[in-house]
Amino acid sequence: MTVAAGTVPRPERSIDIYRRALTWLETHLPGGWSVSSDRPRSPAAPNRLLVTAPDGDSVSFAIVASKGVLSGDVARIAAELSDSDRGFVCAHYLSEPVRRQLDGHGISYADATGNVSLVADRPAIWVRNRGADADPWRGPGRPSGVLTGEPSERVVRALADHAGQMSVPELIKLSGASTGAAYRVVEVLFERELVSRLPRGPITEVRWEHMLRAWAADRKPCPTRGFAAPAGLDELRARLAAADGALGYAVTGIGATDYATPVVLEVYADDVDAFAAALELRPVDGGADVVVATPWSSVVFDRMQHRDGLHCVAPSHAYADLVAGPFRHPDAAEYLLTTMTTDETSWRRAVRRAR
Repeated sequence: MTVAAGTVPRPERSIDIYRRALTWLETHLPGGWSVSSDRPRSPAAPNRLLVTAPDGDSVSFAIVASKGVLSGDVARIAAELSDSDRGFVCAHYLSEPVRRQLDGHGISYADATGNVSLVADRPAIWVRNRGADADPWRGPGRPSGVLTGEPSERVVRALADHAGQMSVPELIKLSGASTGAAYRVVEVLFERELVSRLPRGPITEVRWEHMLRAWAADRKPCPTRGFAAPAGLDELRARLAAADGALGYAVTGIGATDYATPVVLEVYADDVDAFAAALELRPVDGGADVVVATPWSSVVFDRMQHRDGLHCVAPSHAYADLVAGPFRHPDAAEYLLTTMTTDETSWRRAVRRAR
């Protein structure tokens, strides 16, 4: 059994990619064997996978979750694993050449189409399944050089939020993106003339306004759900301020600016159901005064600002949200852009270098 195009949505978040891959792995594990993992903050994937034999003996794998893995990434993944560690790569799809290279490096893997390989010497286990031979979600003529996915979000936000020359290794540390992904995103930005870079040297200029607009246009909108606040938005804001960030949220859109008092509160939430339940929000099909989005990446919670006691996305993220997507508001976007351009030092941080 494999995934057929159009039958199953393509997993986008790291946690969803991991869960889909894990489902395939669990399906093909021998009887009595089990898997478990640590629990990081969604939407990130876990860091470690533990596979346990019927007698209780277990083996641990370092999880590498990525939307796409290219042949050139495998050597890097292998090099980043310690000599004593085992790797388990998860992706929405792993091509046959990539699977061969992973096998050659002794790295286990599973993708969302059912391609699975899990190998360990102690306890001894060998699991194998063949899934799709082609990416079922890749449409004809799919464009390259676009700023989509978590690595793009992390790199674009880090470049926008920091000022000064920056080497790619420094960018990798600031963004949290993997080495290979960061280099690929920088190449796209350079080709689209959104950044300037010295040959084999640092990034010397970031055209952050154009970069944020390009990212906003390319990225896939987050899924949203509408709710009603029974006691009104003023009471809801007071409860959010009192929660002091314990609910895992970030206000975006007009509410993250001083453009105007919003009539609809637009929010990202780490767990939409838990957020709504804690605030006693009521789901509605129309006329919502609270719109809650599920973020593709935890980058929405990076470098947040605080306004009137509320946790809000960084100005760079608010601007991108106002430019395009479900929180679009052109007038507020231009207002915020003027504020950001007038005083970049109020929101862009200087790159700190180790001494």
